[in-house]
This record gives sequence, C-alpha cells and structure tokens, in this order.
Amino acid sequence: MNAVVDDLPTADAGRPGPVAEGPRDPIRIPMSSVLLVTVAVLVVELVTGLLTRTDLHLLWLGMSVSAAVLFGLVFSLGAITIAGFAAGAASAGVVVLEPGHLVTVLLVLVVTAVVCGLAPGWARVEAWQAVRSTPLSAREEGAVAQVPLVQQQRASLPSRLRVRWRSDRVFAAFLVLAFPPVFVTAAIAFVTWTENR
Repeated sequence: MNAVVDDLPTADAGRPGPVAEGPRDPIRIPMSSVLLVTVAVLVVELVTGLLTRTDLHLLWLGMSVSAAVLFGLVFSLGAITIAGFAAGAASAGVVVLEPGHLVTVLLVLVVTAVVCGLAPGWARVEAWQAVRSTPLSAREEGAVAQVPLVQQQRASLPSRLRVRWRSDRVFAAFLVLAFPPVFVTAAIAFVTWTENR
C-alpha cells in the first residue's frame, strides 16, 4: 500500500513526474452510442423487411438476434454489465419466437460468457475496481489528494496486466445472459400447463 503512494508524484516536486507505463484505463463505451447504433440497425432491418414483405415472424426474429449480437459484443468485449442484461432480454425474445431453440440460445450464451472470461476489458475493470476499493490511511489519502486523478489511476494500477481466466467471471456472465431466456421459457411452460389442466 505504501509503495503505491510513494510512487505517486508529490506537490514538492514542482512539476508532475513521468507517468509510469501501465495498462490502459478501463474501456469506456458510452451506452447512448450503443443504443443509437442498435436502434439504427433495427430500424434499417424493419424498413427493409417491410419493403421486401418479409414474414413478420422472421422479421422480429432477425431483429431480436441482431440486438442480442450487438449487446452481447458490447457486454463481452466492452465489459459493460447493462449491455449483458439487454443481450439477455433480446435472447429471451428469440426464445419467445422460437420456443424449441432454448438449448441453441444457451450454447451461444455459453460462448459469450467464455469470451468474457478471456476479454482484457474485464481484467482492466476488475483491476481498476480493486484499486479504487482499497482503503487508504490518512497520510496516504493526503498524498493522493495532491495528484491528478488520471495520474493516480495510472500509477496505482499494476504495471503489467495479464489476461487471466476467471471462472467466476464466466459463471456470473452466463447467469446475467441466461436468466431472461430461461425465465421466459419457464413462464411460457407454466402458462401452457395451467391452460391445459
């Protein structure tokens, strides 16, 4: 802990010291941009489908798949949790439209979760969160307060960040992705069972 603060430049130095080479800050993808791109893709699909008189079932299925893929990529590579919930919801749409393909959808979600286990974006976010959640003493807080935030983050993150397999990350990612389609399938099965009693 002391080594982290000692490596930070102090106010007495007169000018900021060189920033040590380290990993990049966590990838920051604005969700507003992701939503705009997704909406644009879905509108293009919808207009194209209507102009070509595509079957509505097929059209909605294609739009659900597109949303699941786009949000899944942002979730797995950009390490943005809210995109994972959106990908799960889009996957639930696929299952509603094609009830017999739950296993196929879950297999695709397993692959997406495995990508989360290997993606460097998740390792950067976890390292950043670990540094930010570490308590400092009063002396260390005083020293850190004199340093710009960007330099604090770069100086306190590990100098080398290796991509490590994290089975807990993969499991958590799969739960986020798989819960909506599994829940929807169970709900449909329950409603069907009660109607046919």
